[in-house]
Amino acid sequence: MARVCPRRALAAIVLVSAAASCGGDDSEDQLPDPEDQLPEGCDQLVEPSADDQTAVQTALIVAAEDSTVCLAEGEFRFTTELSIDVEGVTLRGAGMDLTTLDFSGQEVGSGGNGIKGSSDRLTFEDFQVRDTPGDGIRVDDAQDVTFRRVEVAWTAEQSETSGAYGLYPVGCDGVLIEQCVVHGARDAGVYVGQSNDIVVQDNEAWGNVAGIEIENSNGAEVRRNHAHDNTAGILVFNLPGLSQYGAGALVHDNLVENNNVPNFGVAGTIVANVPGGSGMIILACDDNELRDNTVRGNVTAGLIVFTYLPGLFGTYDDPNFDREATGNWVHGNTWEENGTAPIGALHRVVPSGVFPTPSPDIVFDGCATRDGDAPTNCVEEPNATFIDLDFCGGFDAASTDAAGYACSGEAIEARP
Repeated sequence: MARVCPRRALAAIVLVSAAASCGGDDSEDQLPDPEDQLPEGCDQLVEPSADDQTAVQTALIVAAEDSTVCLAEGEFRFTTELSIDVEGVTLRGAGMDLTTLDFSGQEVGSGGNGIKGSSDRLTFEDFQVRDTPGDGIRVDDAQDVTFRRVEVAWTAEQSETSGAYGLYPVGCDGVLIEQCVVHGARDAGVYVGQSNDIVVQDNEAWGNVAGIEIENSNGAEVRRNHAHDNTAGILVFNLPGLSQYGAGALVHDNLVENNNVPNFGVAGTIVANVPGGSGMIILACDDNELRDNTVRGNVTAGLIVFTYLPGLFGTYDDPNFDREATGNWVHGNTWEENGTAPIGALHRVVPSGVFPTPSPDIVFDGCATRDGDAPTNCVEEPNATFIDLDFCGGFDAASTDAAGYACSGEAIEARP
């Protein structure tokens, strides 16, 4: 039988024991305090058992608002999606390497995710989620969501049968993702979509198609992450047909290296068009600042800035969608050994001979070049190689001279 220890159950045990000892001695003083039976900070404790599905889901259903459900050290096995709809719940394990939630036995039709949250003020910390058939942890339309020291992993490498997203808050306000590890996602490891007020810091993303992706979101700060050995490291996208558009991401002090995994995204999806060997990509997104990153060993390019072109990314019917990427400022980054052996979609659609060898660190499509006399994007990278492809002009005016983009943008203030 599963061991679930909520405080109120322990209190009931204490009262029954006290009633049975009516001898007037000091036995009542010897009874344990219910709170002493739980790890510090825990309101419930669940241990691995023969029926982890019932035990953990029950704990999440009966959890009080603003309480903490703790999972003991060990491995928990699940056959259906876990759900949380109580506000303020913290789901806490004994450590990212000590508590494992295994969804490899999840049954078809039993929910699209490992864990699904749908309430405000949720916190997930100190455990690992493994082999979900869908997304690892998804939270929809919530405020103040935290992922801390959570690992999401798929044991099959570069597999189309892995889940699409590792950590997946969407439609949220106030997102913090820190000290997490995600690997094996067939779309994005760390993904934040259609959200606002976001911090993604001190995480590791590897072995995914997209390591870290900020999509149609505002006010994102992406800092001190290690994105390596993905198809592409860090992506800032706007896509058409969604509930909001995003802008103004600050991407700084990240290590983005060796993102050279062949693209294993499902054919027909947007992510399947992401060119392998890419360090960072900005697609149809404005007013972002990329500074103080180290970008190295990405064999196609260190940074790609592109317009959403239907011929590359698919048609759309969204009259309000601004497909160009403008107002972006790239400065103060370190670029090393990028473009040495280009792979993937980008070099397949650009005519032979346009790219120099090695391919440049920074690749602009050249579709949004100037607003009157002013460049629409700014590049201050004296130690980086560069190309403006003149993609929309038929490549006739492709140029490796970045002088036309020599300007400063508007700085985005970093959080403390």
